[in-house]
Amino acid sequence: MTQDELLKFNIEHVKSAIPNIEKRAGATKKELATFLNISMATINRAISDGGVGIPEYIKGNRERSHVYFPLIQIAMFLTNSVNKSA
Repeated sequence: MTQDELLKFNIEHVKSAIPNIEKRAGATKKELATFLNISMATINRAISDGGVGIPEYIKGNRERSHVYFPLIQIAMFLTNSVNKSA
C-alpha cells in the first residue's frame, strides 16, 4: 500500500470513527482520546510537552482556549506512525 493510499484510508477511517469531524474545526481532546484509546491526561501532558506524540492541533491564544485536532492532521499522524518494517 502506498503512502497516498494509506492516507486516504486513514482519512475515511477517522471520518467514520469521529462523527461530523469534517464539518467542524476538528476533533476535541475527548474525541481524540477515545479514538486513540488513550487518556485525556496523556493528551494534556503531550500538549504541555510541546505536542510530542500527538497529531498537530489548533489552539486559541488564551490560557484555557479550546484545542482541536484537524481531520487531516489525525490522518497524517496515523499514516506517519505506521511501522514500515515487514
